[in-house]
Amino acid sequence: MRVLGLLLLTYVLTAPSQATPFDAPVYHYQGALKVDPDTGHIAADWQIDLLAGQSGALTFVLAPSLGNIAVSGDVTGFETGEQGPFQSLTIQLEDDARQIGIRYDGVLLPEPMDNDINAISPERVELTIDSFWLPVDAGFRGFFTADLTVDVGAAWRAVANGEVTQLPTGARIINSGPSLDIAFTLAPDFRVSGQEGYTLFDLRDHDEGRDRLIVAADFCLDYLNARFGARDPLPQISFVIHRRSESAYNRRAYITLTDISDTPDDRLTQFVCHELAHHWSAGADFMTVENWLNESFAEYTGVMALRERHGEAAFLDRMNGFRDQVAGQDLPPVWVPGATERRPYLVNYRAEPIALWHLETCLGRPAFEAFLVRYMVDGIDTTPDLLAMLEEVAGTEARDWFEGRLAVSDG
Repeated sequence: MRVLGLLLLTYVLTAPSQATPFDAPVYHYQGALKVDPDTGHIAADWQIDLLAGQSGALTFVLAPSLGNIAVSGDVTGFETGEQGPFQSLTIQLEDDARQIGIRYDGVLLPEPMDNDINAISPERVELTIDSFWLPVDAGFRGFFTADLTVDVGAAWRAVANGEVTQLPTGARIINSGPSLDIAFTLAPDFRVSGQEGYTLFDLRDHDEGRDRLIVAADFCLDYLNARFGARDPLPQISFVIHRRSESAYNRRAYITLTDISDTPDDRLTQFVCHELAHHWSAGADFMTVENWLNESFAEYTGVMALRERHGEAAFLDRMNGFRDQVAGQDLPPVWVPGATERRPYLVNYRAEPIALWHLETCLGRPAFEAFLVRYMVDGIDTTPDLLAMLEEVAGTEARDWFEGRLAVSDG
């Protein structure tokens, strides 16, 4: 599953401060973060460039435990408040403001988070948007590029969703592509294994499952690049293998895994191929109904890869399992004209992959493969555009049938 903040998915936050194209960079974050692994205390100092200039009010969301907030730059004032379980920071901007500064500190995680993704300890520092350690545009459409220096006070190695330069007491992370997150793991010691096309960073003290992961990753890179990578192949991937038994996530070329010691080969194949498929299946607005495109196509691609490697019986077992999960559930339709609301997990990850399976059965595998390649390679990011492309590939009857299938409320 591609996670962009587990808490983010639960709470509806304020509208964006101004209309911008989805995933176009609105800001550039230049920051310095000091972390004390022993106490969990962080201190952050940001310079945020407003790339197009803004006026009026600008609201960010921060973790509620952070304090001593100071704001500077092209501003006339600021105030803090509550926004669900988070802390809001509303800044009054000067006309055509171009730059603001934000500083704060505090113990980020007074209590551990349930999913153990975000953690500050002597064993590792792992941060993502889930903990709201960084100021996040409250509309969740404020994509940014970033240049961050992280200081943990020791020569720890870093892996991140950007270009990493090791420093004597931490790392510098540069995100040149627009993102909503700066996600990273720093640790005193990784067990590093360089492979062709990717590197494994293992936080465990044993090798169980490692060889099977390498086989699955090799297969997925070859399988996906052969289909979708002629113009835009997968970049060099960093896999971080954690000790935890749950909670994995993807930030494009930075993919974290649970302890894969006992993960069956078919599930390793499906998961790795799903996460890598997000290199192409990622352009739709994840805060709206269109998120089904991002997740359903990656999920079904993962199951198709499972079929290619492990056979038809394994594929049918997985898809019938999906069908059992949605049977009898009160689910909204995947998409109907005029729909806007983001769909729940069982729709995006279960009901809609079932619909793609039905479409593949109706079209036949060669025609469906052509449809899938067009979706991935052309970067289609809305359902109307997808339906128009399907009509080009397979005709009006197929388009009309699939549009009707999207309106069905279960699998």
